[in-house]
Amino acid sequence: MVSPLRVTPHVSLAELKRTAEVEKCARVRERLLALRYLQAGHTVPEAGQIFSLGETQLRHWVHRYNAQGVKGLQDRPRSGQPPKLKQEQVAAFRVRLEAEPRPADGVCALRAKHLQGILHREFGAEYTMAGTYFLLHRLGYSCLVPRPRHPKSDPQKQEEFKKNFQRVWRKSKPPIRGNAWKSGDKTKRGSGNKVR
Repeated sequence: MVSPLRVTPHVSLAELKRTAEVEKCARVRERLLALRYLQAGHTVPEAGQIFSLGETQLRHWVHRYNAQGVKGLQDRPRSGQPPKLKQEQVAAFRVRLEAEPRPADGVCALRAKHLQGILHREFGAEYTMAGTYFLLHRLGYSCLVPRPRHPKSDPQKQEEFKKNFQRVWRKSKPPIRGNAWKSGDKTKRGSGNKVR
């Protein structure tokens, strides 16, 4: 029989259960419940089967819990790729987003494809399309934009057209009954095979 892994009882089993019940992060909640199970005297293989986790991962969490308590079960900050757009460039990029498109842009509204080019030309940051969308989302922008206006459009003429336009309404045909055209309907009595 495998001996149970020693879990330092920082808090009682009831306190571990209460902490797990109020924990918002599902991964941390799972770790708390697994440690509660281990602290109750069960073995790592038993806990691994109950929680569908690997023994190595459970042992890792036990060591972190023994060293730091419940705080040791929280996810640690992960290092990632540094941002391509420097922190001091973010404000300038926001100003560029809020301004009207420049004549050199050659468009009446900036889309992600255009912003990708602006990021490359003006800020020296290489972004993929997905990266450009992620950057815009991170900065609080939505990918939905209003329809651009044509430079030669006349708002007064558009309003006049809306007022004077007469709609032609037609009554639609009545709907077909749901069972009238049902495939596989039984045939009428007497219309089947007749012996002649």
